[in-house]
Amino acid sequence: MDGTSKTSRKKGIVPVEYECSLNILPRDLWVRIATKVASYSIHDLFNMQATCKVFLDARSSGVVYQHATVWQIRLVSFLFYIDRFERRFLDHCVEARNADAILRQGMTEYFWIGRHDIGMELLDRASTEGSVESGYIFAMLLLCEHEDEEEMQRGVEMLDFIRTSREMFML
Repeated sequence: MDGTSKTSRKKGIVPVEYECSLNILPRDLWVRIATKVASYSIHDLFNMQATCKVFLDARSSGVVYQHATVWQIRLVSFLFYIDRFERRFLDHCVEARNADAILRQGMTEYFWIGRHDIGMELLDRASTEGSVESGYIFAMLLLCEHEDEEEMQRGVEMLDFIRTSREMFML
């Protein structure tokens, strides 16, 4: 064996037969796969990312965070384990405008931590991102928890909008 294999290893040149065959497909396709996996199970997404660097790279896309299902993560752990990977994942989902993650964060802020202003802002944001559940909770809180007439009227209008939207979805 000649000395070329040692020198090529030092330079970072990988022989063709040792290159990862997953690199043949474009990154967009891997992001789509990761998005589909994340929309069904984030545990499968975490397992997928552990298999190779191609999946790890695809998982870091904002689209994946935006469509991830976050309800599988235990909520109670966020109160005690601030730096856990589940918490960081949820934070990435909120940054990527994942409506379910924003709703979850808003409920945590409002009901468990007691920061009502931040919770209401997050619930409002989740409803504008398309979460009907968040819009309903936000409207009910406006009606029940606020004495300001304008906010109560806004709650009534939101509930009316949700009701008429639901009728449109039922058709």
